[in-house]
Amino acid sequence: MNATILFDESYKQAQEYGKTWNEDNRRKLQQNFQKKEEVAIKQISDGDQKEYMAKGLCFWCGRGGHQIRDCPDTLKKEEKKREELKKLSKEERFTKIRVLVNDQTEEEKNMLIDLMEQKGF
Repeated sequence: MNATILFDESYKQAQEYGKTWNEDNRRKLQQNFQKKEEVAIKQISDGDQKEYMAKGLCFWCGRGGHQIRDCPDTLKKEEKKREELKKLSKEERFTKIRVLVNDQTEEEKNMLIDLMEQKGF
């Protein structure tokens, strides 16, 4: 038998075996059933958009006197994001964890402190 024919037949046989093996031993995908947060998107129709531009209203809040880049409502959201993004130093994290752990038994405290040291806190 020619080597190419033998290779082709072996390949087809392996493909068939792979299909049956995958069907028999298939891993079921874990589905994530957590609800995603719905995002409210404010969309302005073309007519309203032209009206906003003519009156000089902000597209974000609908009030006059400023544009969306200067809107005070968006600044509040940006400040909140900055606060969330602010990260604590290792020492501050260690101190906060230590305060939380003080109510636990000595054995639990030592176990947690060892774990934190292993993780690089």
